[in-house]
Amino acid sequence: MSMKISSKNMIKYLSLVVGILVMSLSGSLFSFASISTDLKARFGFSSSNINLLSAIGDTSMYVGFLIVGPIFDHYGERWTMITASVLTFLGYGGMYIAYAKAWGGLGFLMVLYCLAGVASTAGYLAALAANMANFPASTSGTVSGILLAFFGLSATLFSQIKTHLFSGHDEVADPNSTLKGTKATQNFLLFLTIITTAIYLIGAVFMVKIKKPVIKALDSGPSSNSTVNSSSDIEKAAAAAAAAAATIPAATVGSTPIQALSRSTTFTPSMKNGREGWNNSSTTLDKESVAPRTAHHLPGDAILESTAPALIAPSSNGGIITTTDVSKTWFNPYLTSIDMKPKALLVESTFWFFVIAQVSQQGFSYINNVDSIVHAVLDPLDPSTVTRAVSLTGLHVTLISIGNCLGRLASGILSDWVISRYRISRSIFFFISEILILIPLIIMGFSTGIVSMPLLIISSCLIGATYGATGALFASMTRDFFGDTYYGTNCGMVMVLNGFNPIIANQIYGVFYDRAAKKMDPTHESQSSEDHMTCLGSACYDSGFKIASLLQVVCVVAAGLLFWAHMRKGRKLMQQNMA
Repeated sequence: MSMKISSKNMIKYLSLVVGILVMSLSGSLFSFASISTDLKARFGFSSSNINLLSAIGDTSMYVGFLIVGPIFDHYGERWTMITASVLTFLGYGGMYIAYAKAWGGLGFLMVLYCLAGVASTAGYLAALAANMANFPASTSGTVSGILLAFFGLSATLFSQIKTHLFSGHDEVADPNSTLKGTKATQNFLLFLTIITTAIYLIGAVFMVKIKKPVIKALDSGPSSNSTVNSSSDIEKAAAAAAAAAATIPAATVGSTPIQALSRSTTFTPSMKNGREGWNNSSTTLDKESVAPRTAHHLPGDAILESTAPALIAPSSNGGIITTTDVSKTWFNPYLTSIDMKPKALLVESTFWFFVIAQVSQQGFSYINNVDSIVHAVLDPLDPSTVTRAVSLTGLHVTLISIGNCLGRLASGILSDWVISRYRISRSIFFFISEILILIPLIIMGFSTGIVSMPLLIISSCLIGATYGATGALFASMTRDFFGDTYYGTNCGMVMVLNGFNPIIANQIYGVFYDRAAKKMDPTHESQSSEDHMTCLGSACYDSGFKIASLLQVVCVVAAGLLFWAHMRKGRKLMQQNMA
């Protein structure tokens, strides 16, 4: 038995390591700023063209959930990773050929970059969903935080590889060639094709989702026939199973530890007489022994305790102990995972608040255009501007990526700790992160004159950290809200509309940038055409970020309503558990 357990643990942690490797490559699209200048030069694109291409890649990562989500739900992580390897080969491989020959145009590149984006989503989802399912719900924030921290680092990884191995600084221009842009970017695209295809194939072989045993703890009887039509039905099912689970240990005496059912309880659909309903008796156990610990309560918990009926649990000598302490039932409504079918999400308030917050969240225009922002704030009369622009772009991409990594890791670990210790929905961190995103947007949109370099550094760090935090929280919140069984498809439903976010945000930025460039004094047109950065000054970016700030306010309101709705639902479950 111990050999079997150790074997499962070995597979579980091997899958986590491989998942980290997959995640490290799945954020390659976020290093777009490192190749955008050469793409602009070789194909003669405008800023709007580049922003559209970048936005298509970002959008495909979100819309791609609707494609790869059902693949994961029905065929598992292996076929999802094989899909990722095929698509990344076609996407990045095609871009390599198109760049080398300078043919195909914007439309062709958009199709190829879209394939690369869907491939990234497939790798992301397979690594995330498989590994989160291998660990209990009480650690889902930490697991997703670790995985997504490396996802956030992938932009740094690829931007540094591009800067140090494929910079193109020492290239000698071929006098017989009419092609602009460096050959180093061509080699970098070939490198991307090979490394992502190979690692995704490795993930298909070694990354495994372990099947957990389902223990029949209770007989739900006729309730298995009932169809869940609303969130109140789900809440009642959760409360009934949790209340019944509290009485199960009464039959267990001696040295056998009490199993903490409600630390991570999953309700699954059942079939009886040809009809599907919620089977309260199918409960996934996370084997945690009940041990005394300090109780931390929400403000309303004291009222629940004073009105609660006595609860029973076995003592160490086989007797019965009665208690009204809510914490001793180990029921945490924010760690109770209810497996919801995708169509059931459409009547959930938490789903719609979540979607609105995701769609209106801003920051893409900053991440994808940090190179043009850097050029806009530098002194055009300084002869070292071009060299400084390249190094500063690399610096800000690195700051965004490192902030992204730390934000994902910290939010995952802290949210696990808070949700377990204080019984507060982890969406509180999502709400706080959305508020913090407003700070750099306001700095960029409402500063007087050109933004100083220290403020630009602060903006990059905040954008990276908050974007990383919301990304990690999205993964674990989706599991908290909607369960594991349809995780891939449910992720797609939450994120699909978010695919329009980068297109809108980047196009707004590109339109104002191009308009400001056209209004510039003609003397600025003498700037080197090689970098194609013809817009200088705050007018290049401030109007776009003013609009972004207003949209972010909508996101903050939706995130606040999401936190309120989930807390209210949790309190209802607690009250029903005590009834």
